[in-house]
Amino acid sequence: MIKQSWKLLLSLLLIMTFQPWGHLSANESAQEATKQNYSVKQSYSVTLNVQHIDNKAAADLIVYLEPLSAALPLPANQAIVKVSQRDKAFAPYISVVQKGGQANFVNEDDITHHIYSPVSDNKFAFKIKTHEQKLLPSFEHAGEVAMGCNIHDWMSGYILVVDTPYYAKTNAQGQVEISDVIAGDYLLNIWHPQMSAAENKQVQRIEIQNNTKLSIKLKSSFNHLPEQKSEDDFDFLSDY
Repeated sequence: MIKQSWKLLLSLLLIMTFQPWGHLSANESAQEATKQNYSVKQSYSVTLNVQHIDNKAAADLIVYLEPLSAALPLPANQAIVKVSQRDKAFAPYISVVQKGGQANFVNEDDITHHIYSPVSDNKFAFKIKTHEQKLLPSFEHAGEVAMGCNIHDWMSGYILVVDTPYYAKTNAQGQVEISDVIAGDYLLNIWHPQMSAAENKQVQRIEIQNNTKLSIKLKSSFNHLPEQKSEDDFDFLSDY
């Protein structure tokens, strides 16, 4: 009986000796291996040429890549987007920022504006006098932010908050390049507030394993851009 007890104790000691502290479960080990695998993957560029239904260049569209794997490490793009008020209009009309980023409003007009966004999870409202700047708190929710001005009700603009650092806007030729994209599977999103499609965007799945060039023809038509000026020849609240 004593010999058997000593044998059992010796076996337990041997197991404890060769079992490392902080041992990961099988699931944790798999997750850690996946992260290490992604960390050594190369990054590539994604170049797009986007056209409307009538084959014309699709300018000023937001293009962004959403990773399909939750294990894919995403760098933070904390660039502050600038939104000007110029000639009683938002310039640019649409902007894009990563979730957690900020927008800086710059009033280049010689009048006061009362900027607001009342309907999204990123609500805000503030007055901004001539040549003043207003840096908003971080956007903590992904989604569309529609903006207006309580004084000049024809003013309209948008900020798209995306949960990815991989985004850009097409140029006048409908071209865009997104750099330093880690290899993997993504949803490619093309968004514009006037696109006549569900959630104002066209989506397709793509796999990135090398530098990628794509030509994409949009499937949906576009509504007319709102005219950024008053219907009247005067502005009775210019001195507000």
